[in-house]
This record gives sequence, structure tokens and C-alpha cells, in this order.
Amino acid sequence: MPESTKRILLIVAGVFVLVASVMGFYLTSDAFDERTPVLVAARDIADGETVSAADFTSALVLLDPAIPHEPWTATAPLFYEGMVAVQPIAAGSLVRFDMVREAESGAEGSELEVIVPLDLTLATQGVFDGDEVLLVDPGQPPGEDGEGRPRQVVRAFRLTNFDGSRMRLFLPPEQWAEWDARLEEVGGSLMVMPLGDGDDAEEVARAWDALWRAQWAEDVEAVALAVAEAAAEAEPVAGPGELEVIVSFDTSLVPTSVDEGALVLLVDPGAEPLGNDPGRPREVLGSLVLENFADGQMRMFLPPEEWQYWRSLPTELGAEPMVLPVPPGSDIDDMSARLNAQWHEAWQRSVRESGSGS
Repeated sequence: MPESTKRILLIVAGVFVLVASVMGFYLTSDAFDERTPVLVAARDIADGETVSAADFTSALVLLDPAIPHEPWTATAPLFYEGMVAVQPIAAGSLVRFDMVREAESGAEGSELEVIVPLDLTLATQGVFDGDEVLLVDPGQPPGEDGEGRPRQVVRAFRLTNFDGSRMRLFLPPEQWAEWDARLEEVGGSLMVMPLGDGDDAEEVARAWDALWRAQWAEDVEAVALAVAEAAAEAEPVAGPGELEVIVSFDTSLVPTSVDEGALVLLVDPGAEPLGNDPGRPREVLGSLVLENFADGQMRMFLPPEEWQYWRSLPTELGAEPMVLPVPPGSDIDDMSARLNAQWHEAWQRSVRESGSGS
């Protein structure tokens, strides 16, 4: 083959290899493209400027994954709608959510601001601004100083200007006063209970209110029982200026037993005629309620005059005073008169039989 022909063939072969290489690069370059679509500013944005979704676009960049950025999606710009820039953002630069903040609403005209602290204990799955929720009075547990109140739903409400722990509301004076009074009534904070999709707020509120009221009623009963038991076990003590005296009673007139708290007649046991001493008849001295009474003895805390009376009574009577329970519904005066008449007649009979005083 002539030399000239060989040279032409080598040139053609070289051109073919070059063309094939270029075509191969363009055909395979997309497969090795490591650029990432990210959110960038579509224009220069000034510090403090309110932005819209149209102020953002996408860009393909070679990016180290460690560099903070927002991946591009069709809905990504929508999250920035109405936000306020907290720093200048140059056109084409990466955008992050920490470069913006929520727009602050303010009072208009005669509106007043009220801050509503919220307790999220009942919101186990979390709640967000705009969620429909039930606002709940946390209630107050019963105690020795009062019955408190049950937890209950105050109203259904859509979370507004909610920052994760409180709401910031701007209201006309009448509504502002209602919210302010409500917060003071419930102790300064409302609880939040989320409503699920399709939940009927009134039905949910009724169900929870019934449950909370039943629980509160049980707690009230338990506290009352505990207070009563503590009072029963409490050791009585003398008050200012009082003295203690323990009086033993003769309960032989009682057919069975007499208990703490019983209303009884206090009875002079009298004295049988003896020799020239006619004695005296048994007689009702008055009535009293047996308090701090056990095993036939009553513990009293009294002013000095009354203390002296009870302390000297057994000596004056010559025996322990007797007690006789008053049946429920009885007329004490009538019962006393009938008993005194019977006992006086029996005493007179004993005097005649013994010849005492003759």
C-alpha cells in the first residue's frame, strides 16, 4: 500500500476515535453528575424583608453534604411564604430556615394583647400552630383546705400565634377581659388536648368531662375519709385557759353499752336510807354528749369553774355519776320528769320501809 494511502487511513482513524470519545463523554457524563438540587434565593433579599414563595428557586450544585442546606422540592418555597428575613440573602445563595422568622402580628386599633400559657401534658403527640384543640382547665385536686374542682374542657380553639409553649392573642377589650379572667380562674395556664381528624369537639369534651368529674368525686371522697380518720386519731389537747379532767361514769343503767358521741342523761345515783339518814332519791342532773369517751371515762378540757364542778362531782354525790342514753327523738325534759317521779316514789317507799327519819 502506498505511503500516502496509509497516512490518510491513519488520519481518518484518529478522527473517528476523537469523535467517539467526545460522544462517549456526553453520553456518560449525566450518569456521573453528582450535583444536588438545592433551594436558593431567586433575588437579593434584604434583612427584615417579608418574602414569598416566588423569591426562591432551585439550583444544581456540587455540595458537601456536611454544608447546611435545604433540599429542593416543589413545595419547599411554600414554607417560607410570609416569613421575615433575619439577615441579607444574596441571589443564588443557599437558603436555610434559620435565615427567616415568623412574622409578628400586633394589636390593631383598640385590640389588647393577652399571653396564654399552655400545658402540653395531654398532647403526647405534639401540637402545632393552626391545630384544632380543646383548651382544658387543669382543675385543682381536693385537699384539707377545700374540695378543689374537677378538670374540664373550657372550649375548642385553633392554636394561633403558638410558639410551642404559649399563644399570643390580640383581642377586643371584651374578649381580652374574658381570657384574662379565665386564666386567673384556672391558675394561669390552660392544658391542650389535640383533636383528631373527624373528631366532634362537643362529644369529645363531654366524654372527658364525665371521666374527669368521676375521678374528682372519688378523690374528694378519699380525702374526706382520710381527714375524718386523722381527726378521730388526733389526740385532744387543752385550749388556752382550759384544764383537763377525766370523769368516770357508772353505766349500770345502760342495758348494753354506751358509745362515743351518744346523747345521755347525767344522773345523780342517789343514796339509800340508812339509820336516821333518809338518803336522797336518784335524780336527773342534766344532759350531755359523750365526747372523748372510752371505757366508761370522758376526758374534758374546761375553764377553771367548770373544771372544779366536774372534778368535785363524784365527791359530792358520794359515787360516780350515772349516765342513761336518750333514745332518738325523745323529749329530754319529759323523759327527765318521768324518771325523777319514778325514782322519787321509789325513794319514799324505801324511807317508809326503813323507818329512816322517824
